[in-house]
Amino acid sequence: MSQAQMNFQLANDGTLSLAGSLTRSAIPAQWNALSQLLNEKTVKQVDVAEVTLIDTAGVAILLEVIKHNRDAVPLQCKGSSEQLRQIVTVSGVDHLLSLS
Repeated sequence: MSQAQMNFQLANDGTLSLAGSLTRSAIPAQWNALSQLLNEKTVKQVDVAEVTLIDTAGVAILLEVIKHNRDAVPLQCKGSSEQLRQIVTVSGVDHLLSLS
């Protein structure tokens, strides 16, 4: 059985595309590379349309983007799933993320 993976890519227009599994078990393998990217580049919006599974650790990734982009509140997230919307609402961070 293959382990779920998180993938990411930052486009020239500042769109961070996240894909795969944004979960507590998948994020650690990519955390150092993503953290370095966030330290070096500005993210204007996040595309989460290709995210297949997300938990609170995935929401924490979105909050990290805000932390690194101090002026990105609310952070624009396009392609949000119902699962992401529910977690964001229950977590009480819906004012920080603009989900579409």
